[in-house]
Amino acid sequence: MNNPNQKVLTLNKNRIKFFGVDYFANFYDGSQSTFKFFASSIDELMIYHDEMVSFNQYKYELFKMEIRNIEEKSIIGLFQNPDVYRDLESIDFILEDLKNSGLGLFLETNSEKILNDIEILKEFQKTNPLLIAIPINSNKSINVSFFEKQANLEAMSKVIHKLTDSNLNVGLIFKPLIPRLNDDVEELKKIIDKADGLNVNFIYPSFTLYFDSYKLKNFYDIIEIERPELRNFYFDKYGQKLSWESQNLNELKKMLVFNSKKSKIKYAMKDIISLYRDDTYTQLKLF
Repeated sequence: MNNPNQKVLTLNKNRIKFFGVDYFANFYDGSQSTFKFFASSIDELMIYHDEMVSFNQYKYELFKMEIRNIEEKSIIGLFQNPDVYRDLESIDFILEDLKNSGLGLFLETNSEKILNDIEILKEFQKTNPLLIAIPINSNKSINVSFFEKQANLEAMSKVIHKLTDSNLNVGLIFKPLIPRLNDDVEELKKIIDKADGLNVNFIYPSFTLYFDSYKLKNFYDIIEIERPELRNFYFDKYGQKLSWESQNLNELKKMLVFNSKKSKIKYAMKDIISLYRDDTYTQLKLF
């Protein structure tokens, strides 16, 4: 049931952490299935809503009213819980409303449907701030069911190439990092090398894995079935902890910094934000 007091825009109290976004927005009911198992430090909305995922037109009408009252040049963040393209073939009407209100957009998506919008995205970027982030979890597909099949660099390379070839501001978010599934240092090097070949503007890692008691149980249940050889390691190393980090974390950080610098790919949040907005932010350490 729609709530007459509901608000769609949520003020971002930590713009430096979330790509300079001023307001988060979500026009959907329900949650992306991966949030049943875990979240990462770059996920704005970590809660899993167990209901059918569907675009809610009522929420969008609220959004149109709310953006009338916010400052021009503010950045609206559409993060991937759920993906805005889930029920839409195009987000042309969203881009048009943002453009008319003088607002910018941070767009996180794995959907190939973004290719339907290349021309309007190009026009939007001429006048309004735009940053596109493609989340990936590996170089190639990992055979575990809670990993999105399209969320790897091999699957998304064609889309990324077409976006960068159109001179759009595009980068990668590397998430989630799960110990002994996708935390190999050499694999991250391959991702950065491949990203360099695709001419992406940035790569940003989300190295910490977050759970709540519900997510952790679901995660262990899947591991028990699909990767039972990892069960004892996880229990011994992490047990019931609600935040996990890889044993390879220090090496991964060094690899990211060294290879990103070599490839001239931005990796520090302040530098990524500067790709599409002029605000001066206090430099925070990446790690």
